[in-house]
Formats: sequence, C-alpha cells, structure tokens
Amino acid sequence: MIKGVIAGLYTWLVYGVIEFLLTCVLPLFTSDTQISRWQWPLIGQIFLVYTTAGLVLGAIGGAVLRRDLQVCAGLTLVVAFVANLIPAWPLARSEDIALGVAVFLAVALMGALASREWSKRAGFLKSPWTLTFLLIGGPWMSRDMFRDAGAVTKTAASVGLLCAVFLCAWIFHRVRRPETFTRQAVTAGVAIGALALGLVFKTAKAQTGAGTESSKPNVLLITMDTVRADHVSTYGYERSTTPNLTAFAQGATLYSNALATADFTLPSHASIFTGLYPGWHGAVFAPPAYPLGRPLGANASTVADLLRSRGYWTGAVAANRAYLDAGMGTMKGFTELESFRPVRLADPGRPFYLRLGAERILSLMEDCSAYEMISLRAADVNRRAFTLIDRQHPGAPFFLFLNYMDAHQPYVPPAPFDSMFPGKQRGFKSADFEPLKEAVLTGKHKLSAEERANLISQYDGGIAYTDAEIGKIIARLRETGLYDNTLIIVTSDHGEAFGEHNILEHAANSVYQDQLHVPLIVKYPGQSAGERSDAFVSQVDFMPTILEIAGVPTPAGVQGRSLRSNEPRVIFAEARPSPQNRPNNIRRAVFDGPTKLVVSQDATRELYNLAADPNEEHNLYDSANPVGKALEDRLSKWVAAMPKQDSKAGKLDKSTVERLKSLGYVQ
Repeated sequence: MIKGVIAGLYTWLVYGVIEFLLTCVLPLFTSDTQISRWQWPLIGQIFLVYTTAGLVLGAIGGAVLRRDLQVCAGLTLVVAFVANLIPAWPLARSEDIALGVAVFLAVALMGALASREWSKRAGFLKSPWTLTFLLIGGPWMSRDMFRDAGAVTKTAASVGLLCAVFLCAWIFHRVRRPETFTRQAVTAGVAIGALALGLVFKTAKAQTGAGTESSKPNVLLITMDTVRADHVSTYGYERSTTPNLTAFAQGATLYSNALATADFTLPSHASIFTGLYPGWHGAVFAPPAYPLGRPLGANASTVADLLRSRGYWTGAVAANRAYLDAGMGTMKGFTELESFRPVRLADPGRPFYLRLGAERILSLMEDCSAYEMISLRAADVNRRAFTLIDRQHPGAPFFLFLNYMDAHQPYVPPAPFDSMFPGKQRGFKSADFEPLKEAVLTGKHKLSAEERANLISQYDGGIAYTDAEIGKIIARLRETGLYDNTLIIVTSDHGEAFGEHNILEHAANSVYQDQLHVPLIVKYPGQSAGERSDAFVSQVDFMPTILEIAGVPTPAGVQGRSLRSNEPRVIFAEARPSPQNRPNNIRRAVFDGPTKLVVSQDATRELYNLAADPNEEHNLYDSANPVGKALEDRLSKWVAAMPKQDSKAGKLDKSTVERLKSLGYVQ
C-alpha cells in the first residue's frame, strides 16, 4: 500500500506542478500578470486536493494491486481528466482532441494493467510527466501559446506537440535508468518548493522610506470602479459601507450631485482625464468600427500629459485592465503605469485543467468565490501605490491615479467583507451571473428579492473593503507629511443597477441615476474643515480643477470648469449601445439642476424632477411642457455640435478581447 501511496502522490503532484507552471508561472513572463499574495493560499488549497487525491487513490491502488502501481496511478489521473471535462460539454476543438487522447490513454493503461506484454509496450506512457503533457499540452497550445492564430495553425501546433511528447517519452523510456518512486516523489517535492519560494521573492516588493514634499501641490485621484453614490454611507446609505470616507469628508468637500458622463469605464475615465464629453473625446462603444470601444485618440490632451510637461511625476495603478490600459489610450501621460491582473485560478473557458474540478470539490466544504477574482484587489493596488509614492522624484510634485475594482462584478470581496451584510447565497458563481443578466435585460426575468439581496450584499461588501483600503492610503499620506499639500479626489467612474428599470450591472445603454450619480469627495490643499456643495457637477470638471490647483492653464476647448465655480449651467451625459445590450439606440440626458430630460433615438422622452423623484419612477414628460422643450432644444444643439469621429474599422488583439470578456463587456 505504501508504494501505491507514493505512486499516487508522485503522479498527482507532478500534474499539479505542470499545471501550475503553465497557468501561473509562464503568464508572468508573457503578459502583465502576477500571483497576488491572497492567491497563494488558494493555490495551496488546489495542491491539497491533488495531494489528497494522490494519497487516497494511490492507497486504493496499492491495496488492490501489487504490480504496475505507477500505471494504476496514471489511470486515475486520466479518468479524473475525462470526468472533469464532462460538465463542460459541448467542448471546443482543442478539448475534443484532448478527450480523444485521454480515451486512448485510458485504454492503453487498462491494457497495461491486464497484460504484462501490453505493460512492456505501453510502459513509456505511465510517466506522469508524459501523461500530463499529453492531456493538457494540446489545449494549452491552442488556447494560450497560439491563441491569436487560425484554426489550422492551432490544430497543427497541438498535434505537433502530442507527437513530440510521444516520441520523447518513448526514447526516454528506452534509455533511462529506473528510478524509485521515492526518489521521483522527492524530486517533484523539491521542484514545487523551489518554484513557490522563487515566486514569493519575485512577486513580493519591498516598501521603502517616506515621500518627498514639494512646494507645488500633489494630486491623488482615486476612482472606485462601479460605485454608485446611494450605496455610499457618506451619502446617507443605511449600511455602513464607507466609514473611512465619512471621516475623510469631515475635512473635505462633499459634492452631493456629481454626475458621470457615461455608463461604463472607457468614456467616463476619458472624460475625467480630458475634460471632454464622450461625443468629443470619442472613446465610446462605436459599432461596427469599434464595437468594444474606440481607444482615446493619440492627439487628445490628458491631465497627466499636461502635469508631466510642468514637472510633475505621474504614476498610476489601475485594477481595471480592460479599459485603463496603454492600448486604450486612457493612460496617456503617465510616466509609470502599474496595470496587472492576477493569474486566473478559475477559468471556465479552460475546462481541461483539473483545478476546476478541485474547486468544485472545495466548494462543497467552503466558499470558493475568491477563485473568481479577475482583477487586482485593493490591497494589491495599495502596495504598488505605496512603492510609487516612496520612489517619486525628490522635490517634484506627483500626480498619482489609483483605480480600485472590488465593487465590480463578479462581486467577490474578501473576508470578512463578504459576510458583512446579509443576503449572500453560497454557491452563486460568475457563470450564473451572465445568463441572469441577459434574462433581466431582455425582460424575461425580474430579479427576485433573494437574488437582489445576494448581489447587493457582495457589492456593498466590495465597497466596504475598498473604503478600508482607501483609509490606509490617506493614513499613509498623513504619516509621510504629504496629506496637507495634496489635492485628493475620491470618486467613481459610474454606478451599477440591480434590477432598476430592468437593468442589471452597467454598460447597458442607460443614463438613469443608478448609473450616473457617483460619489465625489475632494480635499483641497490646506483644507481642514468639511464643506458640502449641492451644485450639479460633472466628470468633465475634474481636469480643469486639477489644473487650476496645480497652476497649469486649461487648454482651449475643454468643456468642464473648476469645481469651485458656482455659476449655473446644464450638464450632459450619454450612453452608447454596447455589443450586447439594446443595439442602435443611443440614450442621452441633460440636467438643469435637479430637472433631468432623457432622450432616446427611439423617440422616447422622459422628464424627471430628481429632488422629488430620485429613483426616476414618475415620468413627467409632456410635449406641451415648456421645461422639457427647452431642455430638448439644448440637447439637440449639443448633439449637433459633436465632432465627427473616426469611422474606420478598428481591431483589438485577442488578449484585450479576453480581458473584456472576463469583465462581462463581451459575451
């Protein structure tokens, strides 16, 4: 039995090492990925499942058989591989090939167990190194190494790898010296330990001394991705989601009526950085030429560009790699950009890895939602932010942009924030969210009270976690003596819907308040007393405000104005059709204080008094109403003044498309 246990352990740990290399190590060198600190315990759990499987199955094999224990252990791996693929049916072509290989291997190994002659002939297949590469090597080549290639190239590469593995295994089997199971197991264990130790040193970054104060004001701009104002306790929400922001606001200015320019990340951040509305900066959904979003133009002047030209050091740490990326143009002007994503530990699009089965087993005993996290956690952002603050150029002012994404779908805040608010449904996965969202958007399903409570409990938990980490950033600025002379802006790019107006999530072509009303708290340099402004302000106002404080002239054509201006004006917002939601119907909104008009291309008109109807439940529009008519005239003139944008077809690389898919922007 002991030899069976050793054989089982060796086989399953070798598989774990190879899977770990392909999914966690190689991406570190081929893309902007990292193994975050919070992922190491999860990786350890996966290896614990593999270790347990090797122990149990190896012990059973050792008790039943007295020979060919390595063949038996290999057979358990092949059977597990087949069983793991069944729930993912129908399969992609690469998985179909892998399934065929697995069936062949199962037959060969069973033949080796039944016949000594077959055991000699198929002996070269019993090595777990050979088995693992034969099982997952082909799909890995197709999905990762050659993901941008055509179908013929992918198939040829996969088949070529299989042939190479077969040939190398056969040659090695003929010339190698026999090794004991014990020696092989020790070798695998040492390899795992060395990999883990090396990667800990690779992913850990030391923090150094304090920042250097400058005579010019520093600027810290923080966006909490997807956070709507009415779920922020600083704005009166009944749940205590943002105690740190509430404390921060006591020495800052709270803007109660801040509005996003759009309902998703790309256009809203582009407006923040350029001071332009989406129709002018052009970074929007623009099918058919740019169905996933047109990148911000290279000629656009960003606040980072302008500050850098005036001696500011500019740095950014962005958790949203889908749109806050150099390729999308939004990060133009930042000297240092930290935009990483954690390795994918649970990827339904790659069902050939046994780790999905391991996660299913673990989910029977504990909450495994953390495996679905697809962006940096707020603590990851902070670690990099601390490092950037510490290594800023001596004597130079800094402009630091931080983007947190923990309130974004898939809504997986870490403990204890995942259980801070009631309603969580254990077992709900991101794979369950997309069909639910589609059903809500198409009117086929109305969110139940339980479904809504589950989503909101995790959404609010994500906000609370983000708030806790923002508190640490503010504390760090105080500790380093940078707080008083720093302009700090804390806001969001857009909101989130949970069934209101038959909408779930965002980027759903909506200009309702659950999408547009965002928190905005600004601490001006030297400010110590809390203030409140009820004026309606927009994201286009951020750039001119920052430039004013920094003493940099605002470029001509910027549509925003300083947040400290009290002159009344109308504000605009718009939502363009995404690739999947409500096509060919642009929606726009115009605000004159609390009076809001919504105009859609399908001729729908909606008029709301937000002071009396903040949830927009009572449409007051009447064609005879002069208020609505005046706002519609203003909106029509605004639309007519929009510049013509590039209509040439654009193409995003497949890695960018995959990032957008992971965030739910693309199906």
